[in-house]
Amino acid sequence: MNVSDYIANYIASNGVHHIFGYQGTMIAYFLDAVSKNNKLENHSSYHEQGAAFAACGYAQASDHCAVAYSTSGPGAANLLSGVANAYFDSIPVVFITGQLNTYEYAGVKGLRQQGFQEIDIVAMAKPITKYAVHVTEPYQACFEFEKAWHIANSGRRGAVLFDIPMNIQRTEIDTKQIKHYIPKQKEIKVKNAKELFEQALNNSERPVFLIGNGVSESYKNKLINFAEKYNIPIVTSLLQRTLLPVSHPLNFGYIGGGYGMRAANLIAAAKADLLICIGISLCAKQTGTKINDFAERASIFRIDNDKNALQRKIKENEISLCMDSGDFIDIMIDAIPNTNYENWFKTAEKCRQYCDEFDKNIPERYPNRIISSISEMIPKGTPIACDVGQHMMWTAQSFVTKSGQKLLFSGGHGAMGYALPAAIGAYYSTNTQTICICGDGAFQMNIQELQWIARENIPITIFIMNNNSLGLITQLQDAYFDGKHFGADTDGGFTVPNFTDIAKAYGIESYRIQSVDEIEKISEKIGKRKPLLIEIMLPSNTKAYPKTRLGQAIYNQEPLMPEELISKMLAL
Repeated sequence: MNVSDYIANYIASNGVHHIFGYQGTMIAYFLDAVSKNNKLENHSSYHEQGAAFAACGYAQASDHCAVAYSTSGPGAANLLSGVANAYFDSIPVVFITGQLNTYEYAGVKGLRQQGFQEIDIVAMAKPITKYAVHVTEPYQACFEFEKAWHIANSGRRGAVLFDIPMNIQRTEIDTKQIKHYIPKQKEIKVKNAKELFEQALNNSERPVFLIGNGVSESYKNKLINFAEKYNIPIVTSLLQRTLLPVSHPLNFGYIGGGYGMRAANLIAAAKADLLICIGISLCAKQTGTKINDFAERASIFRIDNDKNALQRKIKENEISLCMDSGDFIDIMIDAIPNTNYENWFKTAEKCRQYCDEFDKNIPERYPNRIISSISEMIPKGTPIACDVGQHMMWTAQSFVTKSGQKLLFSGGHGAMGYALPAAIGAYYSTNTQTICICGDGAFQMNIQELQWIARENIPITIFIMNNNSLGLITQLQDAYFDGKHFGADTDGGFTVPNFTDIAKAYGIESYRIQSVDEIEKISEKIGKRKPLLIEIMLPSNTKAYPKTRLGQAIYNQEPLMPEELISKMLAL
């Protein structure tokens, strides 16, 4: 057995059976080991960024670790956007990069490059990984790979990078001589967590759960059951948008300082007197830039296993406990509030009704209605990968999720080109039909992965919301640059192709539709076990609403609600 065989076996033994990457000289021995392993299936992308995003989608959809690989130099560098995405969104992905043979290093300090396609990928990746390591010895490689795997999957999960020279990959080893990595057991316990929580809850009349991506799948039902028992509204982050089906009465949507949902923003930022924040960053994208104005009437109770995240305070007197969210939920469910919050829930529900009714009558939300119509056609349990742009906001606001559906976003990194490869990864982790929602700008970022879909006949339905522009940018330019759409629409130097023709060139069935009514006509095409692309044509002046203008309170969103209605809800 060589080192590559050992690593391939280790990956398979940990429940990963699909890996993503692009072949190259410096990673060839590892790929040879993968090809010989009957428990692993390799999937070749057409750009390393596609492989990295596919691994992210695989992990997001399954809540399981994923693996992506590349060769050295430019191949490794092309992974980095996916590495950053996994790191910022706490997605457990192990990235493996091939590297120059150890004997090719010159040992000259300050030498710009040691050899052909050599790059110090570890130095480049360190700021965006939990752990990045370059190995130089075969038994060290086995130990370090086990260590990297553990780090990716423990605590606040995220990206790790493992850089292995070509000659180390092929070195024969004796498995009896391997020194295995044994993690140290770290228990972070807060002795008085339950007492502090009960005290905060019993001092509250209007509590709200504010739930982020740090709450794992295995604890979601416990949290929801507690909220149901005491009628406590739930607001989520964008990444945790599918914690509850949209139809669930306690689901008040996701918070956002830019494009959050009106009811979520209102009850969290202006109505609640206690925010129970679990595994959520509370960054400016969530609270708005005027942090001092966020939740002025509320106490803040925060749980996070990342001590650095807790240093970004919203209020000086907030209670913050550095502990695992699951451990806290186990403690929390034994708490007994002094009251049931049914009256508060009815107040929040009334605010939601006012907000929803107002948004239904906004003509500019025509694209939202298209997204809502699409969502009606998608069965339960389907992963939906969404890219970055106006379509992301329309999807987040208006996709009516059902039980078991997951919306997969690129959150903290916000990487255009994410959805298509992420949908591929999601398919291989769930073995179910997958949906991809893109804009005309984002889709072109990794359009080459259509060949991957065609080659493996992956049943992904792709919706392209085509407004022939970079919609979020034109919306910004309308607000702040006198409507000059430089670099963002046809007149400004940005153009798009005919996507249906491109799909046909790849051998993928495709349709172009002009209105929401036409979606119904092609609904029977969706759900077949084959690729499908649907291009939806939109006016170039589309907008994403509701939208908070910079510097405003996050619940005061455009188009503005009448002041008397805002005052009425604030007075409830």
